[in-house]
Amino acid sequence: ILPEERFVDYPKLNELIKLKDDLLRNRNHPPMYLKTDLKTFDITTLGKFDVILMDPPWEEYYNRVQGMPIMGSIDKLLPWSFEEIANLPIDQIADVPSFIFLWVGSEGLDMGRALFRKWGYKRCEDIVWVKTNKKSLDPKLEYQLGRNGKGILQRIKEHCLVGLKGDVRRASDSHFIHANIDTDVIVEEEPPLGSTEKPSEIYQMIERFCLGRKRLELFGEDHNIKPGWLTIGNNLSNTNFNLSEYDSWVSGDYGYPNVTDYNGGRYLGTSNEIENLRPKSPRMNYQQSQEDQSMKFGFGGAPVNPTQVNMNNLSLIHI
Repeated sequence: ILPEERFVDYPKLNELIKLKDDLLRNRNHPPMYLKTDLKTFDITTLGKFDVILMDPPWEEYYNRVQGMPIMGSIDKLLPWSFEEIANLPIDQIADVPSFIFLWVGSEGLDMGRALFRKWGYKRCEDIVWVKTNKKSLDPKLEYQLGRNGKGILQRIKEHCLVGLKGDVRRASDSHFIHANIDTDVIVEEEPPLGSTEKPSEIYQMIERFCLGRKRLELFGEDHNIKPGWLTIGNNLSNTNFNLSEYDSWVSGDYGYPNVTDYNGGRYLGTSNEIENLRPKSPRMNYQQSQEDQSMKFGFGGAPVNPTQVNMNNLSLIHI
């Protein structure tokens, strides 16, 4: 089922997502991208960010295509060591508060958690991509799938760990987060063999959740270039990066409706219509609030009535 069709049976949530997406189309700045080697480029010169999205070249990605006919060059899949990834100064470019979305494949959960500790994040969510291959599977390669894996079962999923730096509260920090809109499961076709492309739905989830407009993607490729994002990577084809122009797009502690286009405002902002429709945190006692609100943000994390489970979507719908 297509992402835009997922919530058609839930009219309030469907309307909320349309309103959020319309606002994002107006507020997202033009794509900006920088082709550079992250092993040598000083990313601390870029300032601090509200959201960092990363899909490092894990060894798992390289191993899964060894000896197989792939699209493109295998050189772009040459892996970084864990130490090389950990040495990136992510802690110095992450604002407080801020979020990181880290793809870790199917084998890298422990390494992802270790990176979070190194960079000063608390893990708060785990988004799972369930990969289908109805359209893309080559019967000639079917027998080879998973042969380089370390598990005893076929690997059909990948994980995106979500980390929080600092603290936010769903009730009091609504200028920065809107929780419980999307789910923690993505069901989408896998890309061609040799591609590490992830579902584009992850961008929509991030943008609807975190209202901070300073969004950075590291290890990006051409297919990662999106409005509202600064994309950096060595596998990009071109560069259009201009730091002063970028800063002008995201400066100022305000958002919509104070500004209606992409020129200015650190925050996305909101509208009365969005506020009337979006899920709110239930009232709870102080102790429970401190324990729950700072760590779970609603990519499928809140309790759900069983009648709200759509088995065709393999995901939980929060109204």
